Amino acid sequence: MKLGISGQALGEVMSFAQIIKIGKKYGITDYEIWPCNVGVEHDYALADLESLRELLDREQVKIYCVTQGSGFHPQAAGDAQAYAQYLIHAIDAAATLGAKVVNHYCGQVCPGETADFDRLERYWRGPLEYAEQKGIVLVLENEAHDCTSTPEKMLKIMEHFHHPNFMTNFDAVNYFHASCEGFPGAYILLKPYIGYVHIKNACLRDHRWEQPEYNQGQPMAGIYAPAPIQYAPIPQGAVNIPALLSQLEADGVYQGVCTLEPHTDPDHVEDFYAEESTWLKKLGFFTE
Repeated sequence: MKLGISGQALGEVMSFAQIIKIGKKYGITDYEIWPCNVGVEHDYALADLESLRELLDREQVKIYCVTQGSGFHPQAAGDAQAYAQYLIHAIDAAATLGAKVVNHYCGQVCPGETADFDRLERYWRGPLEYAEQKGIVLVLENEAHDCTSTPEKMLKIMEHFHHPNFMTNFDAVNYFHASCEGFPGAYILLKPYIGYVHIKNACLRDHRWEQPEYNQGQPMAGIYAPAPIQYAPIPQGAVNIPALLSQLEADGVYQGVCTLEPHTDPDHVEDFYAEESTWLKKLGFFTE
């Protein structure tokens, strides 16, 4: 298994060069970038990708995923044509940087709990056709509070677009956030459509014992709402991440990078990387 790091967790407080150096301390050479890592708000067309390529060459590391997070922003996602251009520019950035996938979100692209396929077509069909030309896979990440919240809802979107360049970024803990079974249930249902994987862990926030405030997240969706989610290092959470990784290896449906995505404050991000990478190495999932 190849382990990656998302540039989002530290992207607002340090340069991407510094993030790379942290990752290399733990044997990680594959990265996911966000617009904040290249000094732009939404539009990768405004980024200095040539300087980033030079940095990657010097450090002998790779970008596996380019994330377009504008789906969370009502203004950026308010116009289908403008948003499609943001997504196309992310695809161009991925092609320039040698990345395999572009991660994106539903969120404000299609507000509400039910997918509006006419609307999603306006936002995603053009970028999907462009991604196919460029050899890039669009991966839609599930989130707990939109129309991708449950495995069944995500499956409907996958079946609607039904395209090898349109897959899902599988995040088992985001399904837990929606009070769903991230593994094995969600995995079994979505196995043919997994094009990228985020790994982290969490449990329920519970006043009966001490849990650090800096790892508290948003309210749960589904039957556990409105209790907050409590993020935790992978060994300490409720979701069986080792079983997920074992099944991924056994099935061979996904052989790409599994990206660490700690949800905590910047002061504790590296603590997560250290504990999680060490633990995964001991279990034999990750070798440098």
